Amino acid sequence: MSQVCHNEKGNMATIRKRKNSWQVLIRRKGTPPLTKTFASYGDATKYAQESETNITKGLFQDLSEAQQTTLADALVRYRDEVCPLRKWGNLERGKINKLIRNKITAYSLARITPNKIVKFRNELALTSSASTVNKYMSIISVVYNTAKTEWDLNCINPVSKIKRMVEPEGTDERITPEETSKLIEAAARSKMYWIKAILIVALETGMRRGELFKLKRDDVNLIKHTAILKDTKNGTTRRIGLSPKAVAELKGLIPTIDGTFFPTNKDQFKFYWNQINKRCGLKKNFHLLRHEWASRMFENGWDVSAVATQGGWKDWKVLRRYTALSPEYLAEKLKQNN
Repeated sequence: MSQVCHNEKGNMATIRKRKNSWQVLIRRKGTPPLTKTFASYGDATKYAQESETNITKGLFQDLSEAQQTTLADALVRYRDEVCPLRKWGNLERGKINKLIRNKITAYSLARITPNKIVKFRNELALTSSASTVNKYMSIISVVYNTAKTEWDLNCINPVSKIKRMVEPEGTDERITPEETSKLIEAAARSKMYWIKAILIVALETGMRRGELFKLKRDDVNLIKHTAILKDTKNGTTRRIGLSPKAVAELKGLIPTIDGTFFPTNKDQFKFYWNQINKRCGLKKNFHLLRHEWASRMFENGWDVSAVATQGGWKDWKVLRRYTALSPEYLAEKLKQNN
């Protein structure tokens, strides 16, 4: 049994009876065939009329491919096609592999609504930090945008208007001069011969751990006290200055075959750094040295431009999270104003 539905323009859609459902079939030149099934004839008729009208007005959006593509499908495609081309693709791949296991990825791109995203966000927040939740939401958002702009999938990004989790302010933790001395003394006793040097260079220059790992002798001018940091975290090459203490430590290191100053990997370094903390009775993250450097430079009178250029920050808001000026310093500044 088939019926033909006419709209006000005389266009036609075929409605067929299929057991306990009604199937709508619309064929129009210049538009892919559209097929959809409904439980009632009234719903089928309404869909047929609205679809034909929108096609005529050029407003119709074909969601068929988005309805057939799950979020998991899109994430896998993004992981395999896009991540290899991105600087931090390895990190994205790891997050995507975890995200795929979440039940929300079983839905099609067309069926994931803002409400589903909110539920996903709130459930994930029960076991993960605000920063982690926001990163997963950003991945979903990027995949939707990529699907729409590069893969021609007609889908609406359900994350675009959802509020991100509020992330905590930057830590005010500092490394005191006494704690610095303890760390340096413990590092000097470590079996890893260069770990004292990397600690001092980090505290003297504000370099990231990854930048220190990749630093080579060819990148350093020990006479001019400068260094070139290539392929940094934000994707740019940065030229920095080296303090006399940093230069002295670098000069004292044994040359390596590959030219690096600090031949190691993340896991090995983590082991020896934890060992140093244990000897000192401290729990200081190595990255805190970068925070401490920024705070000390501001207290020594450096302006924002100088600190940002040396440290590689492009956004003052991010740099602000790294900075924790001591109350004693602020009190002294106020005394000077009086």
